[in-house]
Amino acid sequence: MLRRVLFQIHWFVGVSAGVVLALVGATGALLSLEPPVVSALNRDTRTLAARDGAPLPLDDLLARVQAQAAERRVQSLQISSDPRDAIRVVLASIERAAPDAPPARRPRPETRYVDPRTGQVFAERGDRGEGFFRGVLQLHRWLMLGDLGGQAVGRQIVGASTVLCIFLTLSGLYLRWPRRNRRDWRTWLAIDFTRRGRPFVWRLHAIAGTWVLLFYLLIAFTGLQWSYEWYRRGLYALAGAEMPARRGAGADGDDAPAPRVDLASAESALRAATTGFRSATFTLPQRAGEPLQIRYLDRDPAHERAFNVLSLDVASGRVLKSERYDERSAGGQLVASLLPLHTGSFFGLPGRIAFGLASLAMPLLTVTGWMLYLDRRRARRRVEGRVAVEATPAAR
Repeated sequence: MLRRVLFQIHWFVGVSAGVVLALVGATGALLSLEPPVVSALNRDTRTLAARDGAPLPLDDLLARVQAQAAERRVQSLQISSDPRDAIRVVLASIERAAPDAPPARRPRPETRYVDPRTGQVFAERGDRGEGFFRGVLQLHRWLMLGDLGGQAVGRQIVGASTVLCIFLTLSGLYLRWPRRNRRDWRTWLAIDFTRRGRPFVWRLHAIAGTWVLLFYLLIAFTGLQWSYEWYRRGLYALAGAEMPARRGAGADGDDAPAPRVDLASAESALRAATTGFRSATFTLPQRAGEPLQIRYLDRDPAHERAFNVLSLDVASGRVLKSERYDERSAGGQLVASLLPLHTGSFFGLPGRIAFGLASLAMPLLTVTGWMLYLDRRRARRRVEGRVAVEATPAAR
């Protein structure tokens, strides 16, 4: 009875939420390609041509960039230990948006790339492909592209479908539990290509679901935080970690002069705090009283989000906070790793490839599930038609 009930719920959930999950899976697979694709499309802007010359001191570079940034203020700059990398600069608008202005109409920061040897801001923005992947991300999280639909509604649909994905994964494991040869790996993981028709489709659906089972559970449990704020707060509470403050849209800058900063002292503090770094982002204070924050990755970080943080007092240069990723509690490291765990990059390039393929399998599971459902409907109609014919007086 339990098996029968679970089967009915499984196929009903699969043919309804499966369409959303197929879309989320396909867009997730596309997003796994974003880093190499965007990097390749913008190599001419983000990577410097081989040329002699030492990098400028950061204070001189900041002054030159600010002189070229009309009506904008340098919000942050990112340096790399690789001398071939251009410096990434974020420019914030100094125009204050109306408090009631919609987010889409508020000034957005602008990202540009700078030659560290001359301070020249490149004419090309170095953002080719980013708009496409930004739209894919919005579709992935909110079922929307640009201004289509509503984030709140889309977020709830994706969140509910993610919860149903957990049910489909676990109920599918129960329904496909083999009655014989349970210890034979081929029973669990091998597709029998000699089968045809419905037996082959069922086998393909069951085996593909087994291969991706652990991936889907990890993706679902880490992805729910983008749909449900209560879930996100619960994760941080269980981990015993403080939730990061979220910046308000349109609060990037105002027309008040920004505090002067000593980037030479800040860079010295950074080099004193670590034996080497891969990249470091200097977030400059936009208002009086704000600290200068440096987020940096070690030379060999655990993953691309394993940030260390330094906060410096602008006036004195004193270190206000120094927090290293590897010195955090296990819970603190866990919540800092949610995105890499979700995308698979936590496990390096093999993990990113494996998670991308697992995401790509979601449309396959949806299609094979629909095929099985439609085949059952056709078989049931044939049986009902045969019974109806046999019940007619002419047939008797």
